[in-house]
Amino acid sequence: LAVGYGQPARSDTTDDGTAALQAMFDSVQPGATLTLDRRIYSHGGVVTITVPNVHIDGNGATLAATNDLTSSVQIRANGVSVSNLNLTAPIGGPRYSGQEQQKLYVHGDGVRLNDITVTGSAGAGVILDGASNFVLNHVTVRDSRADGIHMTRGSNHGQVNNPLTERTGDDGVAVVSYGPQFGVNDPPCRDITIESPVVNGTTFGHGVTVRGGENITYHNVKVSGTSGAGVFVDTEAAPFFLQSVNGVTIEGGTVTAANNTPNDAPAALFAYGESPGAVTGNVTFSDLTVVNTSAPAQSNLAVVIENGGAVNNIVFRNIAIQQQSQKPVFFANAPRETYMLSGITLNGSPYNAP
Repeated sequence: LAVGYGQPARSDTTDDGTAALQAMFDSVQPGATLTLDRRIYSHGGVVTITVPNVHIDGNGATLAATNDLTSSVQIRANGVSVSNLNLTAPIGGPRYSGQEQQKLYVHGDGVRLNDITVTGSAGAGVILDGASNFVLNHVTVRDSRADGIHMTRGSNHGQVNNPLTERTGDDGVAVVSYGPQFGVNDPPCRDITIESPVVNGTTFGHGVTVRGGENITYHNVKVSGTSGAGVFVDTEAAPFFLQSVNGVTIEGGTVTAANNTPNDAPAALFAYGESPGAVTGNVTFSDLTVVNTSAPAQSNLAVVIENGGAVNNIVFRNIAIQQQSQKPVFFANAPRETYMLSGITLNGSPYNAP
């Protein structure tokens, strides 16, 4: 099914297009392609893709939400692919947490997103909620009120390639595994690779994160201007009660001017254990450059435990720190046997950990 393929750009922001959009999404048949007009579709309500194995070719169209409370576009089917689409919502205002307020919500197997741009969101820009076997290519999120790209509720076997986030209201790219005390009963997120993420500033939260999860890898990160840590790996207690971390690698890239907000995180690269009964374990930060971590940070690298939390086998390897201030390289209150540093340099000179 092709709808208006190749039409020139035009705007229709006055009429509520929710019903029209929903009718198009409902009428496409499995295996077919729906091609949108290259125009602005305003929608005051949630629109949902429920037909499996379809391709939505956005053709440069924009789906513009007009009501924060029902601003979501949702994928709730397997085998759906969406490409070349812009999604917008009002910028600024209260942060919301319901599914209806996440700009692009994904729950399904085998979903593919290619060349998607999200500008504004009442919640997260893109949320993968129990998604599996997903691939995201060139997804951009700007000015969301919560995380930019948020993977949770046991999302697994995913690949996120070349994401870009800017000015997100919380973490730029986040893997988050909530525990039963949070009111969910899901396995941890697992087996996810994020390749070449770029995080250009957060107004709250951190750059790239793993907050509970197994076998999560970030390659070639480029993080700058974050409120909190540039890279944050943790098990947090109340109110989120995160599950354990087991097997995280952050390899290659640069973290610049992290930690702009006092008390948000003590370091640019930060491993944290706080949740009793959970462990932040088997985490490797390697081949990273840390540049001019901001004044509010306690140090450049940190391993911290609090409130009965635990860490184990935290490795910092081949980290080049470049800074103009006298900020300490490393802080830890965890037992010495729980972490290891090697190949750390400060302005080109070797650093020997105490």
